[in-house]
Amino acid sequence: MTFTIANPPRVTPTLAQRAAEGVTVVASGMFTGVMLFIGITLGGFYQSLPAQRFLDWFATNNGFIQDTIPLVALPTLLGTILCTVLFWRFPARKWWLAALPSWLVIAVLTFGFFVPTNAAFASGTAPVTEVTETLALWLQIHWIRIVFGVLGTTFAYLAVSRA
Repeated sequence: MTFTIANPPRVTPTLAQRAAEGVTVVASGMFTGVMLFIGITLGGFYQSLPAQRFLDWFATNNGFIQDTIPLVALPTLLGTILCTVLFWRFPARKWWLAALPSWLVIAVLTFGFFVPTNAAFASGTAPVTEVTETLALWLQIHWIRIVFGVLGTTFAYLAVSRA
């Protein structure tokens, strides 16, 4: 007498689940792209400016960046959390669980370092003598965010393609 364990029936994601993961993957890619643009284009520009000129430029233009980030960051983080819940009983859960820490690390770095540092740059309270050093650290940590963004986007893509 032999026993076999039947494979459980494959559950198909609903249209709402597919829409949530689609929005999340697109937002993840957009967020990572925005961070990459900031790192490559603006980062080089920032470093090319003398400290006081950078602070003046940042005070004038930071609002454009500050207003853009939430448009891609919120759908990314909230979408990843939502998809982790929606796909909890699916094999894709492991990929959403892998993506989630990436976006949480980015959130911690953003609110723990970038928000206060950017506020100091924009308000002019950052000491001019420390701007070059602080900006170098800013860019180093920003590249760490980009790496986590690529990881989070990759894991989200794997969740969608393997669901």
